[in-house]
Amino acid sequence: MLVFAFKRLVSVIPILLGITVIAYFLTRTIPGDVVAVMLGTNADPEVAAQLRRNLRLDQPIIVGYFDWLAALLRGDLGESIRSGLPIGQDLMTRFGRTAQLTLAAIVLATALSIPLGILAAVRRNRAADQVISITALLGISVPDFWLGTLLILFFALKLGWLPPAGYASPSEDPALFLKLLILPTITLAFQVMGILTRFTRGAMLEVLNQDFVRTARAKGVAERAVLYRHALRNALIPVITVIGLNIGFLLSGTILVETIFGWPGVGSLAVTAINQRDYPVVQACVMLFALTFTVVNLVVDLLYGVIDARIRYS
Repeated sequence: MLVFAFKRLVSVIPILLGITVIAYFLTRTIPGDVVAVMLGTNADPEVAAQLRRNLRLDQPIIVGYFDWLAALLRGDLGESIRSGLPIGQDLMTRFGRTAQLTLAAIVLATALSIPLGILAAVRRNRAADQVISITALLGISVPDFWLGTLLILFFALKLGWLPPAGYASPSEDPALFLKLLILPTITLAFQVMGILTRFTRGAMLEVLNQDFVRTARAKGVAERAVLYRHALRNALIPVITVIGLNIGFLLSGTILVETIFGWPGVGSLAVTAINQRDYPVVQACVMLFALTFTVVNLVVDLLYGVIDARIRYS
C-alpha cells in the first residue's frame, strides 16, 4: 500500500504543475487592472506606474510565473496585493472554516443517504422507493443559492429559529457556532444526499441480485445481516468513490453557500480576491483546492483495500 501511495503521489506532480500554469496565466487574464481598482481610474500615471513596479506587475508574465512558482515550491504563498499581509496564515484559517462546513455536510448527507438508498433498494418500485427517488431527484436538481435563500427566509426571518448568516468560533461560543452551521450545512448536504442516495440504491440493487446474497438467505442468515454485513459492504466501493469526489467538490465549491450565509471560508475569500483583482490570493486558493482534491482522491483509493479485501495494490 505504501508503494502504491508513493506512486500516486509522484503521478500527481505533473498535474499540479499543470494547474500552476492554468492558475497563474488565467488569473492574470481577469478583466480589469488591480492598480486602477486600488487608485481609481483618474490616478496620477506616475503614481500608478510606481505602484505597478512595487507590486512587480511590470514584469513579463512568464518571469512572474517562474518567480511565483519558485516561491510556491518553498512553501511561500506570497502576500496579498490589497493588504500586504502574508497569504498563508489567513488561507489556512479560512480553510479550517470551510472544512468545518464541508465535514458537517458530508456527515449529514452520508448518515441520511445510505439508509435511504438501502430502503429504496429493498422496497424497489414501491411507495417508499418512489418517495425517496423523487426526493433524491429534487436534491440533485435544486440550486444551492435558491435553497439557501429559501431556508434563510423561512427558518431565520419568518420563524426566527436560527440566525440568518455569520460565523462564530466553536471554541468561543459552541452553541452559536452550531446554530450558524445548521442552515449552510443543510444547503450543501441536500444535493450530496440526492447523489449518494441514488448511487447507494443502484449499487445495492446490483449486489442484492448476486449469488452470494441468495446463498446467505438460503442458509437462513437474518435479513438485517444479509443487508448490512454482506450486501452493503460490497456495494460501498462506488459509494465511497462518490463521497470522496463530493468532499473535494464541496471543499472547492462552497463559494455560493459561503457568500449567501456570510461564512468566512476559502470560497468567500476567493470571491473577494477576484473582485479586487488580488492575483496572489486567487492563485493560492486555486492551488489549495487542487491539492485538497488530490489528497482526498488518494485517501479514497487507499480505502478501497480496507473495505474490500479482494482489492490488492501493486
